[in-house]
Amino acid sequence: MSALSFSVLPPSEGERRQAAYPLQKVIRARRGGDPVYVGRGVPPGGRDAAAAGAGGGARPRFTLYRDLAGREPLGLVVRPPSGQPSGGRLSVLGPGGEELGELCTPAKRARWRPRWEIRPAGGDALTGRGGTVTSWAVCVLLSPLWLVLNLFWAVGGSGDSAWSLPVRTAWRHGPGRPASLKYHGLSARYVLRTGSLDTRLAYAQAVVHQARGSS
Repeated sequence: MSALSFSVLPPSEGERRQAAYPLQKVIRARRGGDPVYVGRGVPPGGRDAAAAGAGGGARPRFTLYRDLAGREPLGLVVRPPSGQPSGGRLSVLGPGGEELGELCTPAKRARWRPRWEIRPAGGDALTGRGGTVTSWAVCVLLSPLWLVLNLFWAVGGSGDSAWSLPVRTAWRHGPGRPASLKYHGLSARYVLRTGSLDTRLAYAQAVVHQARGSS
């Protein structure tokens, strides 16, 4: 089974100017391939799709696009309708409002190995814990070097972090099963086993994961 490696990155200024919608992020594959764009809200004419999903009245979060013109949406991510308990739940919809699955985010108070879930429609859930015991041990051992490098980068560079934390999150169907989606903190990249999870669900999870701080 092949693998797709990608990162969730800020858009370039040129992409921001060309986008026909509020462009937030760009998903870029590591080995070529077309980028996928992440825009706030829903595409033009996409309100019906958002309303059709999650029982109607859902609140849009963002849309995945193939293009900057906004003519080729891949999927929408919405919150459940107001008045329904969400529990950190987000619905991922296709362009026509069909439900692709759900994302369950950790409670805000969860600091140590927060629990993430991907629930594909009609399939078994995948669970990912923020980091592993090994990756956190490496993080502690490398923390002096990590702090020095980031201080140097902040003073002499752009002010951004040189590295992400060296932690790893793996989404699996169960203990001992191969990971369908992995996050590598040191390189801030995701690796998807294609065929084991809908790419749109993987992309949506990556965007939400990054927004939470990649823990």
